[in-house]
Amino acid sequence: MPDTLIASRQALTRLLQSRKMALENIRGLYQEVGDAIHLDLGQLTGLAARLDFPLAYVIDCFDDAGSDLRHRVKICRKQGQFERLRVVGSHKQPAYLYRHVMKTTADKHLMVLRTSPLFTRAEDAPLNGGHQVREIVYVLSGRVGVNWAGKSGKRRSEVLAAGDSIFIESWVPHSFHALEADAQILAVDYA
Repeated sequence: MPDTLIASRQALTRLLQSRKMALENIRGLYQEVGDAIHLDLGQLTGLAARLDFPLAYVIDCFDDAGSDLRHRVKICRKQGQFERLRVVGSHKQPAYLYRHVMKTTADKHLMVLRTSPLFTRAEDAPLNGGHQVREIVYVLSGRVGVNWAGKSGKRRSEVLAAGDSIFIESWVPHSFHALEADAQILAVDYA
C-alpha cells in the first residue's frame, strides 16, 4: 500500500481517547492489518478533520520513533544534567553559566535552563540578537537586572527579585546581569 502510515492500534486508541472517541467512531478511516493500523493520506486527512486536529499533529502522535519519553513522560535527574558556559563579545567574556534542566525530543522547541548571569553591570551585558522561541524567566534567588530593546530599539531595563518573572516575546534582544552574587534564574524557552 503506497504512501501509508503504519501505527499501533494502541497509538490510535490513545489519540481517539483524547477526544473521548473510540475505534467504532472512525470506521472506514483506517485498515487493521494484524496488530497494526494502516492509514493512507485520504484516511489521515479524514481522521484529522474528524478529530479537529491539524494533520501534522495527528502524524506526530503516531511517530514515537526517536522519542525520549517513557510512558508519556520524561524525568531528568540532577546527575544527568549538563552545564555550559556562554561567552560573548570579541574578548570572549563569560556571560552565563547554563545548567540544562530539561530538553526533550517530544517538543523540540522546549528548553529549560537554570542560569547564573555572570555580568554584574548592565553596561557590560550586551543584548543578544533575540531568538525564535518565546521565553519565560523566573528569578530563583537574588536580584537580577534585565535589559531589552523596545519597539523603537531603545534599550530598556528593569530589576527583578526572587519570585519575580518576565515574559519575552520572540526576537526581542535581551540580556541579564546579576545584582547579587547568588542570583539565579530559571528560563523556559518554547515555541
